[in-house]
Amino acid sequence: MEKYYYQYKCLLEYFVTHLEYVQTESQTILGYKKYIEPILKDFITTGVGYKNQAIQSQISDWSEYGEHLVCINITCCFGSYMTNQCYLNWQGTWFNTRPKWDKSRQKIIELYLSRQAKATAKPELSFKLSELGLFDNLPPNDNLKKFYDLFESLIINEEKHNAMLPYTELLIANKNLILTGAPGTGKTFLAKQIAKELGATEENQQCMMVQFHPSYDYTDFVEGLRPTKKEDDLNVGFQLTPGSFKSFCAQALENFLDSKKSSHDISIDTSFRNAYDEMIDKVRGEELSEIPLRKSTASMEIVEVSDNNNLILKAKNSETGKTYTVSYARLKKLSAVYESMDALDAISNIDKAVRDAIKGCNTSAYWATLYFLYKNFMQDKKVEEMVVERKNYVFIIDEINRGEISKIFGELFFSIDPGYRGIAGTVQTQYQNLIEEGEIYEKGFYVPENVYIIGTMNDIDRSVDSMDFAMRRRFAWKEIKANDRLEMLNDLDELKTIAIKRMQNLNDAIERTEGLNSSYHIGPAYFKKVMLYKDNSDTMWTDLWEYHIKGVLYEYVRGTDDVDTKMANFENAYNL
Repeated sequence: MEKYYYQYKCLLEYFVTHLEYVQTESQTILGYKKYIEPILKDFITTGVGYKNQAIQSQISDWSEYGEHLVCINITCCFGSYMTNQCYLNWQGTWFNTRPKWDKSRQKIIELYLSRQAKATAKPELSFKLSELGLFDNLPPNDNLKKFYDLFESLIINEEKHNAMLPYTELLIANKNLILTGAPGTGKTFLAKQIAKELGATEENQQCMMVQFHPSYDYTDFVEGLRPTKKEDDLNVGFQLTPGSFKSFCAQALENFLDSKKSSHDISIDTSFRNAYDEMIDKVRGEELSEIPLRKSTASMEIVEVSDNNNLILKAKNSETGKTYTVSYARLKKLSAVYESMDALDAISNIDKAVRDAIKGCNTSAYWATLYFLYKNFMQDKKVEEMVVERKNYVFIIDEINRGEISKIFGELFFSIDPGYRGIAGTVQTQYQNLIEEGEIYEKGFYVPENVYIIGTMNDIDRSVDSMDFAMRRRFAWKEIKANDRLEMLNDLDELKTIAIKRMQNLNDAIERTEGLNSSYHIGPAYFKKVMLYKDNSDTMWTDLWEYHIKGVLYEYVRGTDDVDTKMANFENAYNL
C-alpha cells in the first residue's frame, strides 16, 4: 500500500506541475525540474488519457494501481488551462481528482475528489496542497493517504456495485430470491451483500437473518402464544407474540406507510411518539405514579410498564386490584380522532366516544392517559416538519430447505407471492382474533411492498426434496458456482493463485466422477480455512485437506463403488 501512496503523491505533484506550467510557462514553479524538464523536448500539453492519447505516457510511472489505471486529462478552455475539465480519473469512471486555482489564475491551491459526470461536480473531499504535503520531499502524510484511500474506495465500491447488479436486479424484479449451489460458495455472505446494496444492513435494522432447522415453526416465524410470568406472581400466563418475520414486516410497513404521509403528519406522529416515550421514562424513573381521571377527585394508579411499553393501570384504592392495559397502538389511534385537549374536553359521553374510536377497552383509562399526555408532554412543543424516505427491507432465510416449509409459513404462502405484495395479499393469521385494536396488522397480515426475501440452500442437501412446489414457484432461483465467488480468496494474498488452482483442479475431478456434478463442487470458503494453518507452510495444504475437505468428499462417495479409488483421485487432483 505504501507503494501506491508514493505513486499517487508523485502523480499529484506531476498533475499540479503540468497544469501550472502550461498555464504560466514558468520554469520556476515547484516540480518543474523534476517533472517537466526531463520530458520538455517531447512534452505534450493537452490530451485525453482515457482515450489512450500520447499524453498518458507522461504519467506512466505512476498510473498503475494493481488492476486499476489512473488517466490524465488536460483540456484547454479558451486559451486557459484553469478549468475543471482538467482531471485525473480512474479509467472507465467519472471518479476524478480535480484542481482549484487561486484568484491570480497562476497557481493551484487545492485538490478535490468528485464522482459526478460533470465539470461542476461537488467535492467529496478536498485538501490544500500544503495539507497533502506535496513537494515537501517527505514520505506521504496522513492527509494524502486519506485522500488516496477515498479515491481508491470510489472505484472499488463501483466494482462491487457492478458485481452485485445481476443479483439486486433479479431480487427487485422478483421480490423473492433463493441462492443455491455448491457448499462453500459464500451464499449467506452474498445474501448480506445483496441486502447491503439495497441499503439494508443488520446495523440499521433493515436486514434480518434467521436460520431454518427441523424444530423451527410458525410460532417462531409468524406469531404464537408465549408463556409469561411476572415477578412475585406464581401464575404463568400466555401472551400473543409476533415471530421474527411478522415483527420485521411490521417495521417495514411502518416505514412504507410513513413514506406516503405528508411532512406535517410525520412530524405529528414523531411528536406523539416522543411524548409517549418521555412519559414512559418518567414512570420507569418513578417520577410518575398516577394519572388523574376526568373527575378531579379520582385517578388511576400506574402499576407498571409492560415489556412492550404499554401502561398497566388500576383504579386507585381499588379493592379488587383489577388492572387495565393502555397500549401505545390504541392510544395513538385514539389521538388520530381526538387531536387535542379541547377535543377530549368536548366529549360528553366518554364511554361511547372512545368505544366508537377504538372499540372495547377501559374507556376512562384511555381518555385520561391521552389527556394527561397532551397536557404534560405535548403542550408548547414545537413540531418540526420532516419527511420519511421509503427504505428497502431484506429478510434472509439461511438454509431455507432445512425447515418444514408448510409448518413454518402456514397461510403466508399466499402473502409472500411477488404478485400479492401489499394489501392485495392480506391473510388472516391463525391468531388474528387476538390482535389488539390499533395494531398495525389489526385487519390482517400482508407483506409490504418494500420487503424482499432471500433464501440460501445447498442443492445437494438431502432436505431439498422437502421444498414445497408452491414455495418453489414463488422464488427466483440463482445458482452460485464455485468460480463465481473467487473474490472470497482475496484475503489469501500470495496464496490466492495456488488456492484457486487446487480448487479448480479438485472440482474438475469431482465432475469427472460418476454420479457427481457441479453441484458437488468445493467452494472458496473451504480454501479460506488454509489461513488457520499458515504458520506451518510445509503442512498447511495437507492440514486443510485432512481436517476440512476430505470428510466432505467422503460423504459424497460413501456407499458407492471404488470409494478408495475415487478418494485417491480427489487427493491427487487437490495436490495438483
